Amino acid sequence: MPRLLVSRALVGLLFTVAVLVAACGSSTGSTAPSSPAASTAEPASPMASPTPSASSAVAISTATLKPGTATPPAGWPTPAVLVPASPLPSPGGSALPAVLIGRQYVTDPIHTQGIQAEIMTLRAAHDPHCMAMFGGTSTCFTVLWTPNYPSHINDPAVRGPARIVNGKLVLGWALVPNDPNCEGQAATYAISADGWTLDGVNVPDCPDRGYVRY
Repeated sequence: MPRLLVSRALVGLLFTVAVLVAACGSSTGSTAPSSPAASTAEPASPMASPTPSASSAVAISTATLKPGTATPPAGWPTPAVLVPASPLPSPGGSALPAVLIGRQYVTDPIHTQGIQAEIMTLRAAHDPHCMAMFGGTSTCFTVLWTPNYPSHINDPAVRGPARIVNGKLVLGWALVPNDPNCEGQAATYAISADGWTLDGVNVPDCPDRGYVRY
């Protein structure tokens, strides 16, 4: 009997030790990988940089428009043609060469008023402004505020024949409604080889002393 009691006590002691070992293993196993796949998993990729929102974007500054290049509001009237009260005399010289037709010039320094600029345009004989003055028989020019907005909406400015005489450009101030004393004057300009500048060589009081291509 004493030996049996010792054996049972020994068995009970061994059982208690086994339970304690199992308990310790379960408490430390929580830090180990749960599976081989988990131990070899790729580390999480870093978060992508956030895309700037529209509110954080830097606004692009708009450059100040060059005088004479602004666009008037939709429906704004364009400069009207001007029909002389009496027929204009037929101008001398020859028509402008094709290379000069449509070219635009400004005085130097340029005459401006806000976004507007006075621009001299050389026009073909069939241009409406030339047709109104010469019925398509002569090339012509106009000096107009461009754009004619917000001021000078109906300003007739200056216009007349534009001809070539002895290799030089002659502009006749035929119609100057706002300053009739200037009507009848004509200015002669030397044309640079590249056509970029018009230098006055015989200029009376009213016409501009010279022009630079715009």
